[in-house]
Amino acid sequence: MATKNYKFFILTGDPGVGKTTLTKKISTEIRSKGIKATGFYTEEVRKNRTREGFDVVTLDGSRGRLARDQSLLSGPVKHKVGKYGVLIHEFENVAMPSLAKPDTQPHLLVIDEIGKMEFFSEPFKTAIRTIFAPSSNCTVLATIPVRRSDQLIESIRNNSQAKVWMVTRENRNSIHEEILGEINTAMKLTV
Repeated sequence: MATKNYKFFILTGDPGVGKTTLTKKISTEIRSKGIKATGFYTEEVRKNRTREGFDVVTLDGSRGRLARDQSLLSGPVKHKVGKYGVLIHEFENVAMPSLAKPDTQPHLLVIDEIGKMEFFSEPFKTAIRTIFAPSSNCTVLATIPVRRSDQLIESIRNNSQAKVWMVTRENRNSIHEEILGEINTAMKLTV
């Protein structure tokens, strides 16, 4: 029996379960093998144990604000998720350039996260449609919300070329080898 060839590797799970930590670990290991990895992850911003918001951080170290507690912002914002004002232009200025595919092969594109805050950006949604299109030649490691939501996110979750892992507190420290193995297989197929 032939094995399934995946090119989209998707992590999902409850908020705070460790998806971003796992994404960072996997991308670091991929890069340590000399494979090019670009993209971004989101990171909580805390002050004195209080979450003030979220930053977007590219794999090459660029950083910008994604969202902040509205009480910390100087004026009203157009987009909100809970108590956070989403800073779309700052997100786009940092995240969008990191999604451009370099000329080098093989290459892993890391997108943490494809979620509600990020989807206020139409250019980001357009890029996601292209990246996850059937004709795409990208190898992707991404995170998506656990709850059923946007139709585009659901199309990623149900993509025939995607393998999805449910990250839990019980498996978050043990599944990275399985995920790395799947990504390594995919990267060899695209070389």
